[in-house]
Amino acid sequence: MITWVLGGAVLVVAAFVLLSPLESLRWWADKGQAEIAATFEQLPTEGLRPSESTAFVVYLSGVGVLGGDALSDRERAWLDAVGERVPSAEIVSDVFPYAVDNRGLLQRATMGLWKLLDWTRRHWHWNPVHNLINVRNIAQVLVSADPRYGPTFNIGLAQEIWRALQRHGYRPGSGAPVTLMGLSGGAQMALGAGWFLHALQVPVSMISIGGIFGDDPGLDRMRHVWHLTGTADHAHLLGTIAFPGRWPTAPMSPWGRAKREGRVSFHTIGPMGHDGTNGYYGRRAVDAEGRSHFELTRDAVVEILTTECGRFSTQGA
Repeated sequence: MITWVLGGAVLVVAAFVLLSPLESLRWWADKGQAEIAATFEQLPTEGLRPSESTAFVVYLSGVGVLGGDALSDRERAWLDAVGERVPSAEIVSDVFPYAVDNRGLLQRATMGLWKLLDWTRRHWHWNPVHNLINVRNIAQVLVSADPRYGPTFNIGLAQEIWRALQRHGYRPGSGAPVTLMGLSGGAQMALGAGWFLHALQVPVSMISIGGIFGDDPGLDRMRHVWHLTGTADHAHLLGTIAFPGRWPTAPMSPWGRAKREGRVSFHTIGPMGHDGTNGYYGRRAVDAEGRSHFELTRDAVVEILTTECGRFSTQGA
């Protein structure tokens, strides 16, 4: 019986991985090419909602998320806390990074399955079946990092970020900096989309919060990458291990160039693990001085964003 269960689990995981590129390829064949041609034209500023923000932050959640409109209460509270400390930054959090067309898992024909898995995750913690949500989204991370299929997926994600930025008041051609803030696998999605956003003359940087990412070409177009990690977070090392372009033996890769040019900063911000109550947004877990992981992560990000907003204000003046 156990053999059958394990075999079934392996088949499901293999199906996710093998079929994951088809979503973005089908989107491109059906309508993606025409959409991109229309969307990636810089629109005039007339008719857009004005914004007093001097910087924009696009938050891309980790692989456990169900949609851009389905962030956890913990994440929403943390983003609100960051926004309170940096009122001059517009925080955009309604993009689902693991879909080429921004459709969350609860907006699909298979929504019943994802609802069931989400209920299991919240009420039946010991049952590992809910990890299928993570597996499905991890498969899309691998698509984004794949040089064969990644460009199709990443340009679609960039389109959705571009649309979201304009919904939140971004003025094309303004030169306002955009910081893509990726949690876990969201960091790879940020790099993939960043390449195409730069083509729209958008100054792009990335904050990686326990990010798992490869040596994506998007690194060549990042003004800076801040990689924030916790001492108990070993999952972020998967990116270093899995992608040869991040090995010390690849100094000419996009990752090697970014480090050599001083565009990557490493920050160990506390004792947090990768996720859960001991993760980056945990309120009960504390460091030796009694500061919560929530506060430590917030303060590290606020310091970066405050500097970015100040730099843009000075340039604009």
